[in-house]
Amino acid sequence: MAILISLQIMALLSGLAGVYTESIMKKRPLRNINVQNFWLYFFRVIFNAVYIQYSDSVGNKGFFYGYSYFTVFIILNHALSGILVTMVMKYADNIVKVFSTSVAMLFLGVVSFIFFDFHLSLSFILDTALVIASIYLHHVGKQR
Repeated sequence: MAILISLQIMALLSGLAGVYTESIMKKRPLRNINVQNFWLYFFRVIFNAVYIQYSDSVGNKGFFYGYSYFTVFIILNHALSGILVTMVMKYADNIVKVFSTSVAMLFLGVVSFIFFDFHLSLSFILDTALVIASIYLHHVGKQR
């Protein structure tokens, strides 16, 4: 029961964060996207800096301990993904971002099935149908 409540709270907070982020992005449409990105991630940088300051492993081993080329690649990938999400939020809306994330996960599932011997479960197939139906209903609703 506690897990279900925590999942509901996570879903609520995620939805609120998406709406709040979209409102920030659309409030000043003429503002440069890089400036908006700066203000969106400003508090994240502060909280992470506080964590790093008080983290024992960073203090003892150094900030870049354990980094490899793959780690740097993942950091760059996440940075570019953040910029792309910001562009989607500025020029589209939160629903498009959620749909694009869902379609990307479905695409990765199909690619994994083809190349990596991933077994498609009934849950994955039902989720795929649900995503396709929701995208269709959203598209039909926008046309009206």
